[in-house]
Formats: sequence, structure tokens, C-alpha cells
Amino acid sequence: MTQLKNTQQQQFLSPIPLEDLGNFIRNCIKEELENKVPQTPPSEELITSTETARILGVSKVTLHTWKLEGRIKYYRIGTRIRFKKAEVMEALQNPNNRGGKNA
Repeated sequence: MTQLKNTQQQQFLSPIPLEDLGNFIRNCIKEELENKVPQTPPSEELITSTETARILGVSKVTLHTWKLEGRIKYYRIGTRIRFKKAEVMEALQNPNNRGGKNA
């Protein structure tokens, strides 16, 4: 009797097989998530202050000073500070943009 009741409920809720309905819902959710959540290109990868300081070989205090002086570009996301990895790597290649009093 219970099995008959479950079968009747399934047919009432969906005229297509339950497995097909589940796959359809999964695909719809997947498509919506892909459309809503922008994929960050590798060149746009954001990294933390700790990671940035490690890559540049400086202390977090020095990184903070450079940030305030405009020597390195940063991004505020809510209350957090992030750096674009590509820009950090570019700063590594341009020693005129960082370090020392003569810079």
C-alpha cells in the first residue's frame, strides 16, 4: 500500500520520470550558477597582503607603506584588501616602482 501511495504521489508531482526531473533541475541550477558567478581569469586572481608581501620579499608593514604611497595598486573588497597577482608580478619586474628612498 505504501509503495502504491508513493507511486501515485510521484506521478501526480511530475509527468516525467523522477530521474529525468532531477537531471533537469541539476542542469538548470548549474547553468544559472555559471551565469551568475563570474569566473575570474587567471590574470585577475586576487591575493592577500600576506601572499603579496611574500612574493615581493617584504614585510607586511613595508607593503602597507607602499600601498599608502601608491607604489602598489590594491583593491578593497568590503573590509578586506586584495592585490591582483598579475600586478604584483609586474611590480617585481619593475624595481623602479618600489623600495628604498631613491625609488
